[in-house]
Amino acid sequence: MSKQGCLIKRLSFLFTQIFFVGLFSPIVVCGQSLLTSFAPGDAIRLQIWQPWRITEGKAEIQDLNGDYAVNSQGYTILPLIGEVKVVGLNQKTLAVNLKDKYSPFIKDPYIMVTPLIRVTLQGSVNRPGAYLIPPTASLWEVVEMASGPTQNADLKKMRSERGGRVVSKSLLRSFEKGYSLQEIGILSGDQIIIPGKNKFTYRDVLVLATFGLQVGLFYLRVSE
Repeated sequence: MSKQGCLIKRLSFLFTQIFFVGLFSPIVVCGQSLLTSFAPGDAIRLQIWQPWRITEGKAEIQDLNGDYAVNSQGYTILPLIGEVKVVGLNQKTLAVNLKDKYSPFIKDPYIMVTPLIRVTLQGSVNRPGAYLIPPTASLWEVVEMASGPTQNADLKKMRSERGGRVVSKSLLRSFEKGYSLQEIGILSGDQIIIPGKNKFTYRDVLVLATFGLQVGLFYLRVSE
């Protein structure tokens, strides 16, 4: 099968799924509950399709699709339509608004909206920092975005914090089971912290105790 044929087959399968889920609705909402509102610092993942162009292999409009950050005033800037208010809108409302705004430029647009929340990874990961990721992603995927844990990482003590307060003391089971951030209760702005293993072993304690004893004996001899 040719490359174009494979693409058409994949797109046909995708829109078959969308048909059964959305029943020809021009809006698809992915991720959290429809009641979820966007917040400054979050982002949206926008995908715009034209199902009637499947046979041309041009159903997905690549130039418009992408991840767009929400600024501190609650707006995001999107191609063609410019600044759009996001804060205070849930996913369905936002998708409806975007369909109305893009309709003058794109014939029969099919809008897909996915929320991206902001999660910070700290501690023993190879690339600590803030990441934007769908709430349906697993904890394992978040750690993988940070290039995985370091060799010294103590996954048994992996925890989440919110505003300096510990929310979950142990995330190891959630990590192993592949639970999503949404299932774990991770919210936008939360920190996931993976501490390093304590390298202070029993042998180190024994060496220090022996050294302390020797120092004590030395001072006793001097004082005599």
